[in-house]
Order: sequence, then structure tokens, then C-alpha cells
Amino acid sequence: MLNRNGIYLIIALLAVFAGLHIGFAPEGHDGRTTMTTLLGGFAFLLMTVAIVLSTRLRAAEALFGGLDRMYQVHKYCGVIAGLLVLLHFLGVPKALPAGVSELEMSLVPSAPMGMVALILLVISLALTLNRKIPYHRWRLPHKAMGLVYLLVVGHFLLAPPIFFERFGPSGILLICTAVIGILSYLYSIAGKNRRLALEYTIESVNALERATEIVLKPVGDNLQHKSGQFAFVEVQGKGWDEPHPFTISSAPGEDRLRFTMKVLGDWTRKVREELKAGATVHVHGPYGRFDMASAGRKQIWLAGGIGLTPFLSAVREMKPGDGREIHLVYAARNSDDAIFLDELDKRAAELGNVTLVPLFSDEGNFARVDIMKTKLPDPLDSYDYFLCGPRPMVNALMKNLKAEGVGRTRIHTEAFEFR
Repeated sequence: MLNRNGIYLIIALLAVFAGLHIGFAPEGHDGRTTMTTLLGGFAFLLMTVAIVLSTRLRAAEALFGGLDRMYQVHKYCGVIAGLLVLLHFLGVPKALPAGVSELEMSLVPSAPMGMVALILLVISLALTLNRKIPYHRWRLPHKAMGLVYLLVVGHFLLAPPIFFERFGPSGILLICTAVIGILSYLYSIAGKNRRLALEYTIESVNALERATEIVLKPVGDNLQHKSGQFAFVEVQGKGWDEPHPFTISSAPGEDRLRFTMKVLGDWTRKVREELKAGATVHVHGPYGRFDMASAGRKQIWLAGGIGLTPFLSAVREMKPGDGREIHLVYAARNSDDAIFLDELDKRAAELGNVTLVPLFSDEGNFARVDIMKTKLPDPLDSYDYFLCGPRPMVNALMKNLKAEGVGRTRIHTEAFEFR
């Protein structure tokens, strides 16, 4: 669930800038200039927030409720910044202010820099919002957004003083923000996260029904994770040049690290068909706050397909005597598609506090609230819910659970989308 503390901090930053910008506007500002430059400042601040969040700093996870939520905020900051830039461009006066030399501005072209940044920003947003573009083709152009950011910095630093007063209160705030944004960008392109990765070798690649499990043996330190967390997997070697996020399916404390991934696209298909034991893998993480241990005594874990993986890790970790009452609702097309079903059934019998509830769509049992009512012993609003699976299924369940009186704070989901 999204932690709103991070959102409140972003709003507070924008409010402080607005107060400084309006309260200490240059004497020559008219209302139009003040408002359009305010929109430009808002856009720049949101671009900076997006760049800072892209560094994947773990310290920021607590503010937003996990890296998955941070990436959601990163995306929306970028989209809103793009819209504000358009409004800024349409509203700002096109003629140079009185007393500004055209020759001087031709030597330090603030306006052309802003125009180029606007065009590149719009193109980048269009690529991001077009879900038909494969991830590996989208990723490199998206990384170039840092260059757009540098153009924007140059645009406002070189603007005439009537538009940007460098040593006014709001100007100093923007310059300080620019320093943070540039350092964050350099941190990202310098590969700091890569140097913090842990090295593994692939012990085995196991083909499952519509999924693949990879088992990793640590070369040095093993990843210290909690159930429900995920990590970025980066296979080393030619043709494997991009990290992909996957939920960790092994239990914390195991001497091997396991990931189970559904065969969805080119990369996961390549894993299944080409990846061999002995290959080197770098793992970045762990990330995420999908924490079943922090909820109440009565819990519903609802997994749709490969959404089983965080719950699989938790079931593998649990010991007999756990005081929670857990119903693991596992939705799949049929028993063949329900990977690890036998292991789950065996673990449920060993633990005693886990009730496995398979729902197979081929038999007419779907992951719907009306069907869950018939499968659960207590009223729906008496449970905490953890939902992981296809986005349409999760959205429908959230809507219907709220309609049944289940509070928003009792429904926990992963936002496992990174573009």
C-alpha cells in the first residue's frame, strides 16, 4: 500500500516554492509571467523528484511504501511535469523583455534549449505511455531523460532575470534542487547500484508449467531478504544487458536464492530456452514492503497465477505454532497451471494454521468476492488482505472488497509495474 508521507513531502516542496516564488516575485513581473514561471518551476521540481526516485535509494522506501510505489510516483511525476511544461510554454511571453539584448540571448540561447527539452520530453512521455513498445527498446531512450534534465537546467539558469532571478529565494531553491538532481543522475549513470549488487552463479534452470524457476548459488554474501520482497536480476554476458525485477520465491535464510518467473516476453522466454547452469548473475536488492508479518491475526493471501511467489516465500519460511489464521486463495486456470500446488498442500498440513483454497477457472471458480464469500468461514471485513496477481483481477477485487466494507488500510497489493 502506498505510504502517503512521500507524497506529502512532494506537495510541501511545491508549496514552499510557490510561497517563495509568489511572495518574492521580481518587481518587473506581471501576473502572467509569475504564473507561467511558477508552472515551469513546478515542472522542474517534479522532474527532480522523478530522477531522485530512479536512483532506487532504499532509505526512500519507507516514505512511499516500497520501491514499486516509488516507481509509480516516479512515473506520475514525469507525466505531470510534461503537462506543466506544455502549459509553461504556452503561457510564457514569447517576446524578449524590454532591455534584454537579442544578441546576448543568441549567445546564451535559453529559449532554444527549452524548446529542445520540451520536444524530447514529449517524445519520452509518449514512449513511456505506449505499452506496445518492448521494455528493452524503451529503457535506453528513457535513460536519456537525464540529458533532457540538463537542458532544462541550462534553460532556466540562462533565462533573462525578468523570468528567473537566480539569487531570489525561489531561484536559490531551484538551483539547490538542480544540484541534487544532477548528482542523482550522475549516481545512476555511474553504476553505483551495480557495484552494490551481489554475485551468484546459476545452479539450475527448472522449466515449470508456463513458468521458469532459476536457482542461484551465492559467490560471496547471500541476499538478506524478507518474504514478499523482490530483487533485480541481471544476467552477465552478451545479450543479457538489462536487469529485470522478480519476487524472491525462496524463504529468508535459505542457502540458495530462487526466483520463479512467468514466461511473458522475449527476456523470460530467453531465460527458459537459453540460460544455462554456471552463468553469472548479479542481484540488486532486496526491495519492497509487501509484508504479511505486520498485519493482523486473520489474513487472506490471494494469489493469481505467478502472483503466488511472495506467498510461496512466506509459506516456506513459516514454522508450526505461528499464531496467525491464514487462508491462501490460489487462483489458476487448472491444477496443471497451479505451480507448487503439491508443496503448498504439504506445507499447509505441516503448519496447521494455513488453509489452502484453490480456485480453478476451468471448474467455474474464479477469484471473485462472491465466490470467496462461500469459501471463507468469517465475514469479509474481519480479514487483512494481501493480493498479488494480474492487475485487472487485483483492481476488481479491491473495488468489490471496499464495497463489502473492507477498509482501504486492510487491503495490501504490489504495484509491480516499472514503466
